[in-house]
Amino acid sequence: MPTTPPPLPTTGNQLVALLRDAMQPPLEAAFADVVDGLRQPMLDRLERMELDRGPYLEGLLALKDRREAILRGFREDMASAWRIAADGEAAAVRFGEEPAGSVRGLGLVEEDELDVRLATEHLAEAISREWQSELLRLNGYLTWLDMGVRLTPDSAPYSPSRIAMAVYRGFAAASLPGNVRALAVQCCAREFVEVLGPIYENLHARLVRRLGPQDSTGPRMRRAQAIPSSGDEASSEPDWMTRFFVEWDHEDHEAAASADAATLPPALHQLLEESRHQRAREQGMARAAGARTSLSQRELIVALTLLQIASPEVHAEVLANPRQLQAAFKQQIFLQAAQLGVAPEAVAISEADENVVDLVGMLFEVIFRESHLGEEQVHVLGRLMAPMTKVALQDRKLFLQASHSARRLLNLLVEACDGNPGENDAQRLLLEKVKDTVQRLVADFDESQSVFRAARSDFNDFYVHYRAEAEKVEQALAAEQQARDAEADVLAGFAASLDARLQGTDVPAPMRDVLLAGWPAYAARMQALNKPQAAPMMLDGLLRAVDDAQVRQDVRAWHAALDWLQPMWMASGQARPAIAALREQLFSRLVAPHQAAEHAAPPTPAAPATSAPTTVLPGLLEAQEWMEGLQHLDPVMTEYFQHLREGSWLDFVDKDHRVQAGRLSWISPFSRRMMFVNRAGARICVASVQELAVMAQLGRVRMHRDEDAFYSAMQGVVDRLVAPAAP
Repeated sequence: MPTTPPPLPTTGNQLVALLRDAMQPPLEAAFADVVDGLRQPMLDRLERMELDRGPYLEGLLALKDRREAILRGFREDMASAWRIAADGEAAAVRFGEEPAGSVRGLGLVEEDELDVRLATEHLAEAISREWQSELLRLNGYLTWLDMGVRLTPDSAPYSPSRIAMAVYRGFAAASLPGNVRALAVQCCAREFVEVLGPIYENLHARLVRRLGPQDSTGPRMRRAQAIPSSGDEASSEPDWMTRFFVEWDHEDHEAAASADAATLPPALHQLLEESRHQRAREQGMARAAGARTSLSQRELIVALTLLQIASPEVHAEVLANPRQLQAAFKQQIFLQAAQLGVAPEAVAISEADENVVDLVGMLFEVIFRESHLGEEQVHVLGRLMAPMTKVALQDRKLFLQASHSARRLLNLLVEACDGNPGENDAQRLLLEKVKDTVQRLVADFDESQSVFRAARSDFNDFYVHYRAEAEKVEQALAAEQQARDAEADVLAGFAASLDARLQGTDVPAPMRDVLLAGWPAYAARMQALNKPQAAPMMLDGLLRAVDDAQVRQDVRAWHAALDWLQPMWMASGQARPAIAALREQLFSRLVAPHQAAEHAAPPTPAAPATSAPTTVLPGLLEAQEWMEGLQHLDPVMTEYFQHLREGSWLDFVDKDHRVQAGRLSWISPFSRRMMFVNRAGARICVASVQELAVMAQLGRVRMHRDEDAFYSAMQGVVDRLVAPAAP
């Protein structure tokens, strides 16, 4: 449970100052970097939009000359926002909220100015969308602190709307043309947004270090590896982040700023070393004694760069066996070191650096094992191993921050490939975009991680459109399935009404079968046509005619009874010859029941209420499996699926052992059946809670990895290190 907020060591104003000091310097530095690099993104955007550069050239040239004015305007506006917050007031974050007398108030504006304002609002939306979880965590922490000052999430100086307004006023202070300002703000939506997540994470971390965690009794626990079942013991193990990195980061925070700071905690280093020594003993691969050349970290990074840009054949050797990726990756690093004048068999690297290399190799092994990737996709994503190792060697934030640009790019690319068979044009275009992004990163990445930010921003723009189309497909499927379920619910209601009406009547079995098969659908059609009395009237007339025919035992009386069925048959859409054949067949069974019984199949006993579903889930669940599994349903599994939320992911394994990830997209308000779709929005199945529980017992449904592929893979690596003997 949440702890009581600590006694604040500061007043409200001083705490605002703490927030400002933690956020403002990195925010200003990030904005300065974005402004310095804006010219090329602006030119690229003009080219993509096929706009004439002429009207923009003067402003683009002035952008560099007026850099200081832009930065000063941004800095002064943010400083003003912090001063207003310290006074307990809310700064204006929307156009039209400016103080009286402001020249930027609400009113008629020129077209260029309107474009700038729209771009500013789009920037605020982009920041909020990209860093929603970080903002929620930060706002939740500040609410828990109860500072006694007014910092609402929408108007606080760190809010997306407030930062976007400062960007607007920064460019306005430079007196640039409106079209140039609009273009600059639009490009900030790509470049500036990417750097804000780490700033938010650092701000939250600094508050926690200063004032303590919000919940000292609730560290993040590792998620379940399997769907819970009876007999399972609840896991209380902390996740890899809590186990190794949280306390280490707090204790080692001051040392983190040094150039040679360790990127992994000592406890994890120890596990990696023990694992490496254990593998060497098992494989009899102890290195021969003798003079060895130890590569410095700089030389190791050069060797990794050589591997990064190596030919596809080299990478094919590394990725030939994804289960032995770690050893093959390290061997190729040693081979690339030969270009530095060192024989591969004589290469050595420090224990700390080798631990990082091993960790990244194991990380990709787990990613490839947990994700559903084709061979070509493995070869494409495998090209990222060398760049990610270079980042891991130099930047501890890769493991500490979910907002790290390299980590976010890897997650996004894995998500785009996971379960993507490339069966249609949209899927193939997405895979081509993944390939182009990886090739661009491999070619461009040297030292600056801004390449990761730019690559992710570019890919994300494409992926957002892909996901939007997939969501449209999902929505159409959900609407279609809801219509089917509504129809089934109506049919079930009319079937129950018919069953109640037939209770206590002496309707012949052939006539009863015809009514059960056709009357509920007829009643539903009449209700849809706003004729709700038509079906009950037809049923009442039919039952009276049947009673009369049974009393009179007259052929003409049976024909008169069958006339009541004619509207039902006609409404079903069948052709007249087919209806005539049905009538003749039913008539023969009614007037000559003994003769018909001799040729009829033996009666089938009534099925129990829990009989097999009429629609078998193709490739996932057969009727016989369903009936057998229903006899011993696991109550814990059943409860798990009953509480499954929309957006949850599961892995579905068909009878041919093909695996695809499915997201719970929709739950029927009528039957509570659940529709699962793949990443392209295509339907995998629609199943009930009981059907899912039976499939889970058969191994046809299992837990999907965490949606953050990096986080999930790190947990898999730690599990492997802690229990190396486990399969």
